[in-house]
This record gives sequence, C-alpha cells and structure tokens, in this order.
Amino acid sequence: MASKQFQNILHHVTNLNYSQLKKLRHQVESNIANNQVGQAIADHEERISHCPHCDSHELVRWGITRQGIQRFKCKSCCKTFNALADSPLYRMRKAEKWIEYTKMMWDGVSLRKSATALNITLRTSFRWRHMFIKAPASYHPSELTGVIEADETFLPESFKGKRTIERKSRKRGGGRIKQVPIFIALDRSGVVSHKVLERNTKKNIQAELKPLLSSGSVLCTDGNPSYKDIANELDIDHKRLIGLDNQRVIDGIYHIQTLNNYMKRWKGWLKRFNGVGTAYIENYLSWFRFMEDNKNYSDQTWIKEAL
Repeated sequence: MASKQFQNILHHVTNLNYSQLKKLRHQVESNIANNQVGQAIADHEERISHCPHCDSHELVRWGITRQGIQRFKCKSCCKTFNALADSPLYRMRKAEKWIEYTKMMWDGVSLRKSATALNITLRTSFRWRHMFIKAPASYHPSELTGVIEADETFLPESFKGKRTIERKSRKRGGGRIKQVPIFIALDRSGVVSHKVLERNTKKNIQAELKPLLSSGSVLCTDGNPSYKDIANELDIDHKRLIGLDNQRVIDGIYHIQTLNNYMKRWKGWLKRFNGVGTAYIENYLSWFRFMEDNKNYSDQTWIKEAL
C-alpha cells in the first residue's frame, strides 16, 4: 500500500464511532495474529535495548522501514538501525515465505525442492537454510555437569557444494576415503557440545573436552586413552567402557549409550541430504541439536531463534 493511501486511512479513523473502532481493532489484531513473522518481529522490537554499533542503551524510535519494521536511532553514536540489524534475518527478503520455508526445514526437504515449492532460486534456498541455522550454530555450552558422556564419530570427507576440490580427483572405488573426526559430548540433562576436529588426536580432543568438565562430574568414555589423561589432570571420576572387556554399563548407571543413541539418530537424519559437505557439518550438527531441543515446536520457532 502506498504511503498516501495509508495516511488517508489514518485520517478517516478519527471519524469512526466507538463500535466501529472496536471492530477495526479486532480486524487489525486478527491480521497481526495471522502474520506470524510480523508478530515475532513486533515482539522482538519491544525487546530492543541497545545499539548494535556501540552497545549504548540510549535509543529513540526513528520511524519504520517500507516493510513496517521499527527503526531506532542511537543518541550516543547517532547511527540508525532497524529491529533486525543484529540478527541473521537482516536484509533477508520475501518474509511472507519464511514460515513455509522453516516448515520444510523441520521436514528435511531438499534445497532444490524447497526452492521449487516456494518459487525462489536455489541460491536463495541455500542462503536461507544457513541463515536460519546461524543462531543455533552460535550456541556453545560453557560446561557439562553430572554424568558426562564423550566419544568421537566419523564421516567421509566431502567437498559437496565446493566449486573446486582441494585434492586430486579420485576414480570410483579407488583408494581410501579420508574420514573426518567429530567430537560429541553430552550430559544427562540434555546439554550437547560438538566440534569437527582437524585430526583425531589427543591434543584436539582435550582442547574441546577440558573446558566443558565441571567439578564433581563423572566422565564416561570408551577406551580411548586421551580421556584418561584429562580425567587424571582434573581429578575427575572417569568410567572407561572398554569393548574388549564386554563392559557396557558400570554400576547400572555409567555408560555411553545415551551418546551412541544420539549419534545414531543424527546420522539417520543426515541420510536424507545424500551427503553433507565437510565445511557444513557443524551447521548440520547444530540444526539437529536445535530440533532435538525443540520437539514441541511452533511455526515461529525458527523465526524467534533467529531474532
């Protein structure tokens, strides 16, 4: 709607009686409720409290964008910004299609099928996927508590999505495929930490696990000696489940089956994508973890997370 038309509507509102104003308010609130993206953004606007440029809290409202998003001006640095400026949704277009796109993400629909269904380009579909994953991927737990399970898993190295391959081409069936090590640790409260390692070495494993361990926790691992040194250094109770001893559970509670089940579910979910480029494995780990944490999701879940 053009600005003049909107101003004309505002002008005539003053001529409405009380009954008509109530009906108008009901209709407006109904339309806002149906616009779930707009509603989520409006809720986010009320929580804006600092400037993304200088972190000052001295803000004033400064009009709205053409899309109806609130703008702000910082009194300290005098810069202006809108409510999406500090979020992955900044400068993303076609907001009316975001909800449908995120529904397809929950269902694991391919990039190409999502692009066709929503009449967007494949490039846009790819960019949207990784923009929505950006917020979950930025979450890194500071510590794990209680009973902690840790282990590594592996995926074949893949250059899917790359224009150039950083190795010599390999004929089908020829040579061994490099396996990419992935470290995953979790506690029984459901907090999960993961990291794609450059190499499966004691140094790399310790660098990821050591900051996560908390005093009084119990570390459960397989027989990998890398974990043993960490436990000894930090004086952490360590339960080693060694396959050769056919020992899967210690004292009826200490095991790594929770973690093994998590890895199995993640790899089963990953199959629908017919291979994932090594550069994007972290994003897909975060994507799966986010869905595991939000099983009772609503249509606004991805939007609110991005905001």
